[in-house]
Amino acid sequence: MKGLGWLAPASVAIGLAGFIATFVIEQDAFKNAVVGWAERDLKVRTQLAASTLRDPLATSDFRRLHEFSDECESDGVRLVVLSGSRGVFFDSLRSGTTGPASMYETAPCGEFQVRLGLPLERVLAPFNRAKTGFILAGFVGAAGVLLVFFFTYRQSVRIRELARLERFRRDFIADVSHEVKTPLTGILGAVDLLGDCAEERRGELLEMVRRESVRLNDLAQNILDLARLEREDQVLEKAEALPTDIVQEALDGLLQKASAAGVSLENRVSSSAGERPILCDPRLVSQALSNLVENAIRHSGSPDVVVSLEDSRREVRFVVEDHGKGIPAEHAKRVFERFHRVDPARSAVGGAGLGLAIVRRIARLHGGDIALFGASPRGCRFVLTIPR
Repeated sequence: MKGLGWLAPASVAIGLAGFIATFVIEQDAFKNAVVGWAERDLKVRTQLAASTLRDPLATSDFRRLHEFSDECESDGVRLVVLSGSRGVFFDSLRSGTTGPASMYETAPCGEFQVRLGLPLERVLAPFNRAKTGFILAGFVGAAGVLLVFFFTYRQSVRIRELARLERFRRDFIADVSHEVKTPLTGILGAVDLLGDCAEERRGELLEMVRRESVRLNDLAQNILDLARLEREDQVLEKAEALPTDIVQEALDGLLQKASAAGVSLENRVSSSAGERPILCDPRLVSQALSNLVENAIRHSGSPDVVVSLEDSRREVRFVVEDHGKGIPAEHAKRVFERFHRVDPARSAVGGAGLGLAIVRRIARLHGGDIALFGASPRGCRFVLTIPR
């Protein structure tokens, strides 16, 4: 069925072409019919005029001739009387004037000939009115068709959008259920073992409960943060902040995690860079930068994570670079999607795949963006851009 998507537009195009061709053919036929009706009517009127003027012309009754000429003129008809020897004997059109293009019929009247002329504008008036009506009807019909297609298209777009949202809802619920189930399974298993285990294992099980509870809490917090950031009425609490302060705040909050993971954090922000304040929501920008650094600490496998700044007149770029295993090209465009993980095995060690989605949302709320590049000689280079 998908391959037949062209059928509806093609049918409409063929239908319109057929309608236009039929309209042109029928228009010519109707015009010829109108002209034919006018010719027959004018021929009969000319014969009646010749019969009426036979006696006035024979007796040179010019008063009666002028009266009949006035009647013809009031009816929009031109009267011409021709004499075989003298040419134009009488013409209702004033001398020196040029009448409109007309249709003429001539009838014999004794030694004279009577000719009546009917202006073509009057002959074609019924045709022109009908043509105007047909054209207006065509425009109205075309507008109606376009409106139908427009509303049909809008409805189909809405249906596709609703279907996309429904798929997202199902996927979101499935992903959240999976992410919640993993730590809950660990917690429930540890609780079940606590009652029967030896004293020396209780500390290990309690640590497992604590660790999985923290993980569950982090997941809930990330979901709430992303939901709050994606609200249509989200308002940024903007204030002037130094980029160097934002970098330092993010790194200070992650020193303990980096130390526990054996990762070295390096602040390569030069003394001259980042000394001009930017107008932003400092808390959100610091959160975005923290998410990038924490993501590198937990998942890059790099011995170090380097943070630097690229400052320009129009924007500030926060750069987070690691020298770990890197991200395959097929995943590079999807790492900022919700619940997308480069390595599915990460679900066993934490990380729901929401951190980078939150980073992108924060960047775009500020009118900026987040991009991923390869580092040299290997690893990842994330660039968070915030406009001034």
